[in-house]
Amino acid sequence: MNTDNLIYKKQIELVMEFTEHNICSDLSLHTLSKIAGFSPYHFHRIFHSVTGKSLHQFILERRLNNCASRLLYEEGDITNIAMDFGFSSSSSFARSFKKYFGCTPTQYKKTKERKYPVAFAEIPIQQVSFDPELEKHFDEIVLPDLKAVCIGVNGLSEVWENPEINRAYEMIFTWLKESNRLTENTKIFGVTMDTPEVQNLSSCRYYACAASESYILDECLAYRVFQTSGKYICCKINRSIKDFATYFFRHMDYLYGFYMVAHKLSPDNRPFVEFYERMPDGDIYINFCVPTKNSKK
Repeated sequence: MNTDNLIYKKQIELVMEFTEHNICSDLSLHTLSKIAGFSPYHFHRIFHSVTGKSLHQFILERRLNNCASRLLYEEGDITNIAMDFGFSSSSSFARSFKKYFGCTPTQYKKTKERKYPVAFAEIPIQQVSFDPELEKHFDEIVLPDLKAVCIGVNGLSEVWENPEINRAYEMIFTWLKESNRLTENTKIFGVTMDTPEVQNLSSCRYYACAASESYILDECLAYRVFQTSGKYICCKINRSIKDFATYFFRHMDYLYGFYMVAHKLSPDNRPFVEFYERMPDGDIYINFCVPTKNSKK
């Protein structure tokens, strides 16, 4: 990827971050083009070139996916959820939702498959029982908003193999070394903005990150503040173990299907975070952190 493309991507990242932080606001072409530093005409073309979507389509999909995430696990009023994400009326939300997801918000709330059991769901959920070995793998932490230089890519993988994500981390490490910022205390982490229970893995947005509390101005890398503040349940897994993906999903099924319920927690609509740690023996451990909140049950 040439330098011009990286610069364009960085400017569009500024817009995407602003959009996430102000998703319920009036996100006009004029406002967002100003943030990107382009004229409205050029911004619209560059945005489509970088994201593959028009600005209107991108904002609408972000709003719909956020609404869908809350519909999965909250008993709240559907209209209120729609208003929280910038829809002007329940009728416009219902039309857009059905066109995008192929069903009404009410049908989605009742019949969408999910891992976490809720009383209002009308589909059977696999029963998960207490497992003393798995239980001790989970810890509760509270994270602040995370600040980092980062590179965003689209697409996750069920087998944990995505060349784009690998290249993003290679670029992060190259930048850290060339700028003399790589130390034994450098925190490397990944942020997943979307839940695979709502979106296809191929469309989930992922960021390879190096933590930085202070703003860093770089020609090609973006600096973002991720809205991660709150409670997380985490489990640490050795990346080098055999059948890593199977091991990971087994832990996630237990976390959603039993642990959260038993500890009076429910999933929260915030980014997922994974922290990387290299051990003295060379193995890399990943501490997976899932956003939660206190359950009303």
